[in-house]
Amino acid sequence: MSLPIPPVSSSSKPNVVTAQPSGSSVITDTRIVRAVALMVHEIAPEARILIAEGSGGWISPEFQDSVDTGGWPVVDGFEATGHRATATELRERGIDIGCFDLNFDRVLTLQPPTGGLCRGEYDLAATIIEADAWINVPVAKTHGSKITCCQKNQFGLLSGIVYGWNKTRGTEGHPGIPHAPRLIDETLVDLFVTDRTRLPRRRHDHRCGGRRLFGQTETLESDRCGRDAIATDLVVAQLMGFNPDDFEYAPLGRLHSIGPGSIDHVTVRGGHISELTDRFMKASMDYNGEWAEHAGFGMGPRRWTLLGPVERDHQFSISELQTLAPVPAQQGWSQIVCFGDDRIDLDRYSDDPTHCAVYAFTRFTMARSDSVRLWVSSDEDLEVWIDSESVHAYKGRRKHVLGGVREHRFIEAGEHTLLVRAGQRRGRFDFSINICEPIDDPLFAGNRYSGVRFYATEPGLQEIASTQIKPDHVREEWIDAAYVGRATRHRPRRRLANSGGYDRHRRTPQTPVVDAARGGRCRCRWPGRSARLGHVGHDPHGVHGGLSPGIDIP
Repeated sequence: MSLPIPPVSSSSKPNVVTAQPSGSSVITDTRIVRAVALMVHEIAPEARILIAEGSGGWISPEFQDSVDTGGWPVVDGFEATGHRATATELRERGIDIGCFDLNFDRVLTLQPPTGGLCRGEYDLAATIIEADAWINVPVAKTHGSKITCCQKNQFGLLSGIVYGWNKTRGTEGHPGIPHAPRLIDETLVDLFVTDRTRLPRRRHDHRCGGRRLFGQTETLESDRCGRDAIATDLVVAQLMGFNPDDFEYAPLGRLHSIGPGSIDHVTVRGGHISELTDRFMKASMDYNGEWAEHAGFGMGPRRWTLLGPVERDHQFSISELQTLAPVPAQQGWSQIVCFGDDRIDLDRYSDDPTHCAVYAFTRFTMARSDSVRLWVSSDEDLEVWIDSESVHAYKGRRKHVLGGVREHRFIEAGEHTLLVRAGQRRGRFDFSINICEPIDDPLFAGNRYSGVRFYATEPGLQEIASTQIKPDHVREEWIDAAYVGRATRHRPRRRLANSGGYDRHRRTPQTPVVDAARGGRCRCRWPGRSARLGHVGHDPHGVHGGLSPGIDIP
């Protein structure tokens, strides 16, 4: 790949989120940053090269007296991670290179050319914006935003003297960055179109155990390089075992002529993705609340045509359900409505109604016949039909958790209809739904089934919605205690636990045992087969029950 670098200045932006040593897989490996610097120097020998970062996880000692540290670590992150040693070594070879803390840089207030999906303006580090070229050198990890790669690495361009530590905190007279699961993809697209990325390059590190910041790691020594940040992130996501269709920033970017729109429009050179994929454990274990849900859910249908509000006791007859084929803007059905979150917020759409019901209709294609997990949830009454067959029904009130109910279903290949009826008394009025892989292990479950594509009118068409329902901004701490109700590594004492699962032959597993002597890990043995510890790949027949290899029991 050719890299046009003007001989003035070039900024390399690694991920140095924490002051951990190179090789930890939490930060970008110094060997990659060094190699990029040598490439730039070879192409433009007179260029000034900066290893630049604006971490939200540490504060430079030389500037600690000028800011409110807020209890965050005061440490030279460049020194601790080895990047300052890299700069010293290369300077001795005659290369003009140094480390630069973007947290204390001048800022430029810029407006996204899209008008701003989340914010109308952002204050970004001037050194990056004014550089003749900047090269994004992130590390690939799992995260509350599903993964963190090139897109998420852009948060290091937001100066701490403006946004604070961490950067959701803000400073006096200036709010923090929107960093909530309902708005993270909108913020990523805003930053991408504002900071003018030239060449995203990434370090692809394999994180074992789903622990990005604190756990044990394995490293997969490989690099990924691309010209488009969104396209590169989609490829990396697929290599990490995620479904690229689960990343909202891809279709969001395409609506504004940014990025490929989907993995289908990305050209990959080199090895075949299916041969290089190594499935990562998801990050749900490290988060609480909505971040934990967002990390594992994937992305369900967002474009619907709606009917209602109607009377709360309204019901279609069986014959009506069998012939139902709504057309947007006809016979009382709405134009296409696009929701900005997996929680389909009918309160905002219908202006907070009470004692009513709303129908939502869309379509989807199934690439091949297979078992699936239908992830559904709501706050109140909910019924779901696929091709006029009821696949989920609930009456009453419950806490709406993404993927709170997981129905086992078999869906034939081809085109299908999806109809939802949500009932409302006086509580929250939203629902969520997704068609996921037949995997129940919480460390890996939640990807949308590969090849499932939702559409409101025509397959393969990204319809323009007449109404956009933006998500609420629910602010949460960026990392919290382990997600309640999920498997964690706490309490590593010997205990018994019932998996509550079964395999495709409906055999019940023997009770697994968790042993502190084996690091809190468990071993589950099915009748006639052994479930060993380790990675779980795609499980097309759903043989892994509620407890799968490698899970930890709280």
